Amino acid sequence: MIPVAPPPEPKLPEYDFHHDVYERGEDAIRQLAGLSPSRTWRGRKVKKRVDDVAKVTHAMLREYDHWTSAMPALHRAYGGMCAYLARYIELDQSPTTDHFVALRNATDLTLAYTWSNYRLACSLVNGCKSDFADVLDPFEIGEGWFALDLNSFKTVAGPNAPHALMTAIQSTITRLGLDSPEVAQTRRRAAYKYWQPPPDKPALPLWVLEENQPFVARELRRQGRLRPEDLPPS
Repeated sequence: MIPVAPPPEPKLPEYDFHHDVYERGEDAIRQLAGLSPSRTWRGRKVKKRVDDVAKVTHAMLREYDHWTSAMPALHRAYGGMCAYLARYIELDQSPTTDHFVALRNATDLTLAYTWSNYRLACSLVNGCKSDFADVLDPFEIGEGWFALDLNSFKTVAGPNAPHALMTAIQSTITRLGLDSPEVAQTRRRAAYKYWQPPPDKPALPLWVLEENQPFVARELRRQGRLRPEDLPPS
């Protein structure tokens, strides 16, 4: 993991997130509780399920997953990077919307439709995170809290990891599977494509690694494992 700057909520002309997701979701919550919507909407009607907003459940909200319409905008806002793996995900590789505060755990139902509660995540990591709350927020971590063991290619606590947060850092690594064989293999392949191109192929440019695997690129730089031609002038 590397620090992620919270991207601004998209607005017109790019995408009207507030209207298409937040307001639509807010009214879905109202209608599920039998209240009149605050706006007029086209499409299927939301049927009353309970007699009080406090009784609306996360399972009901999943039937009105308006956040899925924001995926292209979320993907653009994150530059296609999984907020947890720091790895580029193509739109056809099943990127997902992670609700950092999971729907099951949210005391404020509108968090289901709130931009600041979203993180772009690959499906594997989002599935591991699920509704567990023992994962550090990529918006709030510091540089060097996580590192890459270049022998195993597993994520480990970094050189700048605060001692007081070591348990939380290790919990994040374990919960998200950042030390899993699958994640390690993908990072190993990326590093070796850079280090050892086939004899008949040109070397992979560092900028390609930086664009597709920025965590790996940062760790190669930090640990002095760049190819000689990519080292800064002495």
